[in-house]
Formats: sequence, C-alpha cells, structure tokens
Amino acid sequence: MRKRHWYHPLLLVALMYAWIGCRDTEKLTAPPDYGEIGTIVYSSHIQPILERSCALSGCHDAVSKAAGLSLASWNQLIKGSTHGEVVVPFTPARSLLTLLFAGTPLRKQHPAISLEAFTMYEVRFLERWIAEGARNDSGIVPYRGAGRKLYVPNQGDDNVAIIDIDSLVVTRYIGVGRSPVIEGPHFVVANDRFWYVSLVGAGQVWKFDALADTLVGYAKIQGMPALLELTPDGSKLYVSQFTTSMTNKVIVVNTSTMTVVNSITVWTMPHGMRMNHTGTKLYVANMMSDNISVIGLQDDEVITTIPLASDAMPFGPAKYMPMEICISPDDSILMVTCSETQEVRMFDAVRYTLIDSFIVGDQPWHLQFTPDGQFCYVANRRGNSASMIHAPMRHVMETIAGVSLFDYPHGCDVSVDGKYVFVSNENVGHRFTPRYNTDYVGNVCVIDGATNQIVKVLEVGKMPTGLSVAR
Repeated sequence: MRKRHWYHPLLLVALMYAWIGCRDTEKLTAPPDYGEIGTIVYSSHIQPILERSCALSGCHDAVSKAAGLSLASWNQLIKGSTHGEVVVPFTPARSLLTLLFAGTPLRKQHPAISLEAFTMYEVRFLERWIAEGARNDSGIVPYRGAGRKLYVPNQGDDNVAIIDIDSLVVTRYIGVGRSPVIEGPHFVVANDRFWYVSLVGAGQVWKFDALADTLVGYAKIQGMPALLELTPDGSKLYVSQFTTSMTNKVIVVNTSTMTVVNSITVWTMPHGMRMNHTGTKLYVANMMSDNISVIGLQDDEVITTIPLASDAMPFGPAKYMPMEICISPDDSILMVTCSETQEVRMFDAVRYTLIDSFIVGDQPWHLQFTPDGQFCYVANRRGNSASMIHAPMRHVMETIAGVSLFDYPHGCDVSVDGKYVFVSNENVGHRFTPRYNTDYVGNVCVIDGATNQIVKVLEVGKMPTGLSVAR
C-alpha cells in the first residue's frame, strides 16, 4: 500500500511564502543587463562588481590591501598597488584590472583566475568603463589636470606613457605616429601648456596640448630628429638632427606654427642639447666630432666650440663621443657624458674651460642635476647602473645598481623638487622580467633622492628612451 503524506495547512503556507521569497531574492541578486546601461555610475555599477569579487577580506579590501591595492573605493582603486597602476584611463589593454581576466596570454596567472573573479560580461563592462575614462560618480577622469608629470617615450611601441609624479602611476598612454611601421618616439620636452615628442623614424616632431593630451600640430624635420629643447617662453623649439656621420644641423621650429624657421650648422652628428635657464645659450654635444657647439640664441648662431679634451680631433675618429649635456641650476657648470670613455666631463659654462672629469659606469648617457645643484645623476647604459656625482666636492659619491631592475638605462631626469630621480630602462637585454606582460617591456625606476633607494618600478612599454619631467 502506498504511503500517504499529509501536510499541515500552516506548513503549506510557510512553504509557499518561502518559495516566493526565494523568487524575490533571485530577482534582487540577478546580474544586471550591462548592455542596457547607458551612463555608467561608478558606485552603482562598478563598485558592486569589485565588492562581490575582489574587494574582500584577505584580498583587496581596505584592510587586507594585497600587494598594496585596495578596491574599496574609486579613490583607492585609482591609486593602484605597490607595483603601479591597475587602471589606465581610456586604455583597457593596459589596465591590469581587466587584462588579468580578459583571456590575454600573460607571464603568470592572477590567483583569482581560478575563482572566476569576473564573468566575461563583467570584464567587457569594466573595459567599457575604462575606455570611457574610468570616471567617478561626478564624471571626473582620474588625473585630468594633474600638474606634475613625467613623459616617457616608448620607442618600440609608438606611444608616450605619462606618469603622475605625486602618485607614481601611469595615467595615460598616448599613441603617436600614423604608419603601421614603428616611427620611434625618442625624446620629450614639456612645459605646463604643451609637450613635444621627436619621432626618429618619421622625421617629425609632434606637439600636444598638455591638458587634453591631444595632437595640435607637427613639424617635418629632415633626417632623424633626436633631442629637443624649448625656450623659456615656449616660442621656439630646437631639434638636434641626428642621422649619419655627415649630419651637422640643429633645426629651429616656430612652435606657434610648427614650421621650420632656421637651421644652424654645428659639427658632426649633434645629439644631446641643453639650454641655460635664462634662455640665452644652447649647448650641443656633437658625438662624432668630440666637441660642444655653443649657440647664442639671440641670433641663433654658433659663438664658440668647446673641445672635449686636448686630444679631441673634430675631423678624426671620435674618441669620447659626447652623448648628452646638463647644466647646473645657476648656469655655471656643464656636465657632458662621454659614452666611449666611461666618464663625465665638467666644464665652466662661462669660460668654456675643462674643470674636472669623473669615471662613472660603462656608456654613460643621459644625466641631470638636482635642483640645488649639489648632485648630478647619470644613467650608465651598458653599465646597468646610475652614478651620483657630488658637484662641489667633484667626486662620484655612489653607484646605484638595480640588479635585475636596471637594463640598458637610457633616460635620466629629476623631479622639480628633487624628491625623485627617474631612470628609464630599455630592457633590450631582458634582465628585467615584467610581472605579467609576456613582452620584455621596459621600465622606469624611481629613486628616492634622499636615500638613493629604488622605491618603485613602473612598467611602461617597449624600449623607453629619453624621459622628461615637465617644467
């Protein structure tokens, strides 16, 4: 005989209400239709995704902060982690927040991948939010209008990375060049209104609005434009024409019209240039002539030539190969890197006489004074190090070796307040291993100016070269 089941009427009512409650809960917890969302509101649409998946205890909540990253709020997310940014506005392809879960081949997996931190619908929605500027509830784009910037041209990627100096994160990647062939952004010079980048493979210099980071003009330069210098008022741009051993011109560009207005004959293969702070003289390092041309900027004419040494032969094979120049804040001293003799030479910038020389690392390239004029930092390319010269004592005080962090260091600059020294590393020797990127991208090592310790390493792009602080 089949067994009969009897239920008390009150039990049936309770079960009915429980079923209805479950259905209501499903409605409340059902994922939104991301395709139906018009304007993305961070607190309503983005923060709930993070709180469900990653902003958890032991992970990236405000207390745990794994790898120094908190996802508890928009402000915390934008600050990034110990290793740098996780969101780059307008550039999902460079934003770790989504890159880790988008199916892109990576050097290693993030631990949350096995937990399915984000669904693919959420990943695409987060990518859309980033592509639209990663705005907060008020529609503010992160770091728009930031005042202290470092520009890093990635010569192998055809873009320029912009780093916020106060937060030490990459805030933008700005593409340059119009050809599918790499056009090679090599050096940047910037003030508070505009920034300029030389494209060595395209024979052009591009001009960008410093607030919007939008292209506003470009100038065609014969040969390979290398380094750049701006007059204090920003009206003229000087471009070293670095092509072959037969090149001997510095090009003058009117920045308002971005047209070439003059060319100045110097010596062979001009590369490094530096203007004094009063804007009256331009010093040009002629690599294949072992000398420095001094240009008077009132008439844009060479007023004298400084030999690197008594045995320097301007018409013979280069022995010293001066690469780059920097000038002390009081305009009294020139420092010149001699890339083939592993030394930096110090000159009197008024009398044009040699004062001293310093043995540093192998193949010294870019260099810069600290704002107080006490120290000069030098990137030693083949030496995989940076040297610190005490200018008044005329002594190499310290050599900073980043072990696997320095790899063919190229550019060197110092923040306006002297707090940080920045060194770009090409990473062509693959000593530096990126955390996730399968390409051997380069980096910017951030050195604390007080301790000479590397305090942060920011991955940027392929072959970062002549970085520059906006002044």
